[in-house]
Amino acid sequence: MRPNLLISVLAGAVIFTAPVFAHRLHAGVTEVTINSSTNEMEIVHRLFADDLLVAIGRDNVHEAEFFATAEGVEEVGAYVTPLFRFADNTGLLFDLTYIGAEMDGEFAWIYFTADVPEIGNGFIVDNDLLAEQFDDQSMMTNLHFDSAVRTAFQGPGRRDPIRLSFD
Repeated sequence: MRPNLLISVLAGAVIFTAPVFAHRLHAGVTEVTINSSTNEMEIVHRLFADDLLVAIGRDNVHEAEFFATAEGVEEVGAYVTPLFRFADNTGLLFDLTYIGAEMDGEFAWIYFTADVPEIGNGFIVDNDLLAEQFDDQSMMTNLHFDSAVRTAFQGPGRRDPIRLSFD
């Protein structure tokens, strides 16, 4: 086979099989931090944008165009808000305020704020983002308070809310 023909065949194979090699991991990360400048708790979710669009039934739209519309950003908030629950150790849910969402590369970034909580006896995290859509979805939630970090990992076989303590 001639070198140019071989290169063309290999390039075609890569192009037509690329979706098969799209990310195979259904995972996301949530970071909870305190912004000392605004005196607010900030909650930032990072998910694969294409997985998020599948979960909200919009997998037939172009990701960047979807996130460029106010309607798309609001739809993301409506989906995420009930699926991430964050409470004090007694189960009292924090009132999270949806700020918005944006796309950067292959990721969707979703932003919330809340009043700064008392660390007290810890927190309860229940992060079910995308879990109803993907059986293998895993979510890691990192809580950053002062210099301490606690992590809640929820995924296959571990979907129950998780208690984290800063003792």
